Amino acid sequence: MDNKNAIFLTHPIFLKSRVTGGVQLCSQEFYLVLKEAKFKLIEYNVDYTKNLFDRLLIKLNFNIYKVFSIKKDKQKLLDYIEKNNVKWVFINMATLVRYAPIIKNKFGSKVKIVLLSHGNYSGDFLHLTTKPIKKPNFFSKFIDIVKLGYLIHTESLHRVKFIDIVLTVSDIETQIENWFGAKKTIFIPRLLNEFKLKLKTNYRRVGFVGRLDHPPNYQGITLLLDELKKIKQNDYLIRIVGAPESWGKKIEKKYDFVEYTGELSDKDLDTEVATWALFLNTVFWYSTGVTTKLAWAINRGLPIVTTTPGMRGYKWKNGNLPIKETPYEMADFINNYILDKENIENLKKEIIKIRNSSYSANDIAKNILNELDIV
Repeated sequence: MDNKNAIFLTHPIFLKSRVTGGVQLCSQEFYLVLKEAKFKLIEYNVDYTKNLFDRLLIKLNFNIYKVFSIKKDKQKLLDYIEKNNVKWVFINMATLVRYAPIIKNKFGSKVKIVLLSHGNYSGDFLHLTTKPIKKPNFFSKFIDIVKLGYLIHTESLHRVKFIDIVLTVSDIETQIENWFGAKKTIFIPRLLNEFKLKLKTNYRRVGFVGRLDHPPNYQGITLLLDELKKIKQNDYLIRIVGAPESWGKKIEKKYDFVEYTGELSDKDLDTEVATWALFLNTVFWYSTGVTTKLAWAINRGLPIVTTTPGMRGYKWKNGNLPIKETPYEMADFINNYILDKENIENLKKEIIKIRNSSYSANDIAKNILNELDIV
């Protein structure tokens, strides 16, 4: 039998946090799937850098993957790998990619390094440089372009020289990793699991959940609202959930058909979304990682309208979602769909088909072992 001794190299907050965001959800799913594949997996925690120069670069938003105490951790990590006969090192998130060279330079092909990529800095950073909310000055724009080039070079260099395999969260990220020069890539689709929620649909409510000061979120929902303002016909409301409050209030003030709820507790959020006739997934551009809130909505059986970029990272066998690629198309769909109870109930049935035909952790684990040719 192959040696399956492995460490899950991570910052503890990526696996365990009071706030369960996209990073935590993807980390937990990676960990679950690897355990399902029978790797003898031990969580190995590392901490953020305390180096003053590195922290200054982070403060200036020019950290280039230098956020961990690699020199400080080096010897302890290498000793642990050697003492425990570790064959597999799973690096959780591209943020930790600079640990790969010290491991590979010490052990060579004896230790396989697998990057669990949630996406790369360059993905979201490219969006910020080409679609900024506020117009940057010449100096800021120049620095951002230099940083983007440095990010892409760093990402590619580590794939070519030090990483053996990359597990990705979406098929799009798989192609990006191939472009970076990854030796082998394996796509790990998102897990879907039923969350029992009694729906009390109000056929006049459409809803959006998201961090409002995150540029893709803010731009996506406001572009849709702009289109709705032009063509809205039926008597329905757009309910918006998320922080910061100042951003939500600004949106509510601009559009008379928007109601801003503020940021809600998990319990109150479930109560709120249970009343929605449609859940909006307004991801109009490809960005880093996946939209974890799509799984959150599918798990609850909510009727959903999405875009193709908003579905990246998901795979199922049966069922269909309405896909609208532009803000205008989505606005037009809402106008024609809302208040039609039959449409809404039929879409709920499609969501259940999707959830019931998704790939299990065991399915994904078998595929990983097959791809890695491990018994």
